Amino acid sequence: MTVSPDTLRVVPIFADLDDEALHQLSSTCTHHSFKKNSELMRQGEIGKSLYIIKSGRVRIYVASDDGREITINEESGGSCIGEIALLDDEPRSASVITLENTEAISISKAAFQECAAENPAIAFAIIRTLTRRLRAATGGMKSLALDNVYRRLAAKLTELAEPDTDNVMRLRQRYTHQDLGNMVGASREMISKVMAELVKGGYIKLQDKKICICKTLPRDW
Repeated sequence: MTVSPDTLRVVPIFADLDDEALHQLSSTCTHHSFKKNSELMRQGEIGKSLYIIKSGRVRIYVASDDGREITINEESGGSCIGEIALLDDEPRSASVITLENTEAISISKAAFQECAAENPAIAFAIIRTLTRRLRAATGGMKSLALDNVYRRLAAKLTELAEPDTDNVMRLRQRYTHQDLGNMVGASREMISKVMAELVKGGYIKLQDKKICICKTLPRDW
């Protein structure tokens, strides 16, 4: 399947490329269709390509040797993932798995590096991307160090919620207590206790198997 240059144009790191460069790069792209729960990248493997998510949603996470997982982020359409491993020749620092059926395109390491060498704007765009991720990571470490489980969970629920057609703040998809624990660095049991208290207090409820925020979550519990 031919990849349109316009698909690349909406990706921040490629936004400043001219039409010729976009056409050249798009000609090297490969289209992929992934089913839910498909692995795009594996932590520790050597990165051979980057992916641009066209539609769908993926989870980026790291795992310890004993199998414990921490969710780093979730990304959807327009996101670029895996580009850092193409620059430093180091293994992937995280794994990526699809949360739903996902359409993506990949760009090989050779094609990416050739384009980056000829277009310095890509380097500056990647620096901006790294800066944004570093700030997010710093904020996450600060939260883990200074905030209790409730505060981390409340912040994550608020971040994941968005207004639905009925203007109710609802999480975008179904999350288990284990999912939420992986996101905020807490056990499933602790998340279950906090969630039960929030339901009891009328702050959240389940509707169509999705969490709804009924009123503003208090800062402390």
